[in-house]
Amino acid sequence: MEIELLTSAAAALVGFLVGLTGVGAGALMTPILILGFGVAAPVAIATDLVYATITKLVGGVTHMRAGVIQWRLLKRLWIGGVAGAVMGAGIVIAVVELEMDTSWLKYPLGVIIGLASISLFLRLRRKQKPVNPSTEVASNSWVAPAGGAGIGLAVSMTSVGAGALGMALLTRLSPRGTTPQSLVGTDLLLAVPIALTAGLGYLVTGLVDFSLLLSLLVGSIPGVVLGSAVSRKISGPLLSAVVATALMAAAVLVLLD
Repeated sequence: MEIELLTSAAAALVGFLVGLTGVGAGALMTPILILGFGVAAPVAIATDLVYATITKLVGGVTHMRAGVIQWRLLKRLWIGGVAGAVMGAGIVIAVVELEMDTSWLKYPLGVIIGLASISLFLRLRRKQKPVNPSTEVASNSWVAPAGGAGIGLAVSMTSVGAGALGMALLTRLSPRGTTPQSLVGTDLLLAVPIALTAGLGYLVTGLVDFSLLLSLLVGSIPGVVLGSAVSRKISGPLLSAVVATALMAAAVLVLLD
């Protein structure tokens, strides 16, 4: 297996953004692979899911050591997310067998990601009191699993959404005043079992390009570690602005893909 330096460089940049904002492993990397490197869409999606699992696990562990993870909320999101990923994988298998078109999915995904960006920009305009990130979410018990299921479904069918849609959901369910660092760290770990479940489904089909995966990981792992470290050094409002900007960029890329 050969390492493509240009691919690794692109993965390093995306990895840095993933560690910094929690967003980009699917919403940015998949369009880059398809549009920039000419990778076939099914191969790009399958390989990206495995790449995202490893990259976000590394970044999530870095944030976990800082003690900013919202574990109670995360566990509820995982319940729905894994179930949704299994359901989505089943749908993809059926769609492939029936040769149906799923390209329309990018439009609602792009809109939702864009709305998440707008939501974060609006939050920047409101003053918030500090809140312990371990505080339990004061919301209906079904909202988190249901939202997680939607994310799992979207991720397994398109490879997009674990970061961007996860961030959108976390901004609505997290306690008022939760730090951007907590949102990013929780979002990174949210994606791991979802992307892993979906990636395993593609792995058995033989669509994962291991040479491409190696090139991606060579760049993304140091990138995500650096991004995670930098996220703890910059101010909350600035990080929120970076996250919101990354989400809007992801929305544009998804819609234009």
